[in-house]
Amino acid sequence: MSVHHDIEAIRKECHDLLGRFPTLQEAYMDYYHATYAPGALEAKTKHLLALCGALVSGCHGCIVGQAERAVEKGATPQEILETCLVAISLGGTMAWTQTARVMHYLKDEGLLD
Repeated sequence: MSVHHDIEAIRKECHDLLGRFPTLQEAYMDYYHATYAPGALEAKTKHLLALCGALVSGCHGCIVGQAERAVEKGATPQEILETCLVAISLGGTMAWTQTARVMHYLKDEGLLD
C-alpha cells in the first residue's frame, strides 16, 4: 500500500467523523487555516515544525500530510530531511522509525532517489 493510499484512507475517516459535527468541523478548519497562515513564521516553516511534532508523536496521518503541505509551500527535500533529523534528536528511535513514512513519500513523489 502506498503512503498516498494510506493517508487518503485516514483523511477520509477523519473527515467523516468531523462531518458528523458541522459546527465543530467549521471551528476546527477555521483554526487549522489560521494556524498555518503566514505570520511571523512563513507557512512552509509552520508545516516543517508540524512535521517534526508529528514524527515525535508518531501521528501517522500527520506525518505524510505535513510533509505534503511543506512541499506544497516550497520546502525542499533537504529541508524535509533536516526536519527529520531534528525530530530524531528529540524523539530518538521512536521518531527515527517514523521517518520511513517521509522517505516513502519523498520517493513516491520522485523527490528522492
